[in-house]
Amino acid sequence: MRFDSPIKTFFANVINGERKSWKMRVGGINSVAEALKSGKVNKVYVDKDTNNPRIREIIAMAKKRGIPVVYVPRSSLPKDSRGIAADISPIKYVEIDYLIDKCLRTGSFLLFLDSVEDPNNLGAVLRSAEFFGCAGVVIPKRRAVQVTDTVVRVSAGAALHLDIARVENMANALKKLKKFGITVVGADLDGEDISNVDLSPPVAIVIGGEDRGISRSVKKQCDFIAKIPGRGKVNSLNLSVAAGIFMFEFDRRLREK
Repeated sequence: MRFDSPIKTFFANVINGERKSWKMRVGGINSVAEALKSGKVNKVYVDKDTNNPRIREIIAMAKKRGIPVVYVPRSSLPKDSRGIAADISPIKYVEIDYLIDKCLRTGSFLLFLDSVEDPNNLGAVLRSAEFFGCAGVVIPKRRAVQVTDTVVRVSAGAALHLDIARVENMANALKKLKKFGITVVGADLDGEDISNVDLSPPVAIVIGGEDRGISRSVKKQCDFIAKIPGRGKVNSLNLSVAAGIFMFEFDRRLREK
C-alpha cells in the first residue's frame, strides 16, 4: 500500500510501549501541521529529545487547541517523521456552540458521552444517535476514545453523518448548555424511573463510561437523573444499549405530541 507525499500515512499498534488499535496516523512536520489546521487531529506524538523549533511551534499549536501531546522515544516514530506524528480522525469535529444552536433550531437532543473508552461502544452509540436524529454528540478530548476508523466501521458509517464536538471539560460544556435553556438528563442507577422524567426538547442526554458511569462533576450539572427499570437479576445495561433506550424514549414522546 502506497501513500503519496506530503501526507505520509502509517499504521502502528505499539506506541511508547502501549498497545494501540490500528489507527491512521500522519508523520512529518508539514503533514502534522496541516492536519491540526484541518481539525482532524486526535493526539500528537513527539520525539521526547527534540529541539526542533518548528516542532515546538506545532506543540504550541496543538496545546492551544486542547489536543493531547505525548512525548515518546524517537524509535517509536516512523523513520521519515522528523520527530513528530499524529493520530488523525476520519471526521472533522465541530464546535460546541454550533451544536447548541442546532439543538435549539431543530428542537432535538444532544448526546454527551462521559469518558467512553471502548471504540465498539462509541461506534454502537453513534449508530443509534444518527438513527434517532440526534442534533450532535459531545465527547471529551482526554481520557476517552476518539473517533477512529474502527469507530466509523462499528457505527456502520453513521459517524460520518453526525456532528461531533470535543470539549476540554464536560461539566463546563453542560453548564453552558443550561444557560440556553437546554435541560440536562443523566443516566444513572440511582435516578428515578425514566418514565417520570421530562425529556421535552431541547434536551441533552448524558451517558457515563463503561466502569465509572457519570463523573461527579458532570452529575452535578444534570437537572434530572434517570434510570431504566428492569425485571431481571442483572441491575445494569451496556452503555450503548442504555443510550439507545434513552434516545428511543425521547423520540417516542416527540412522536406522540
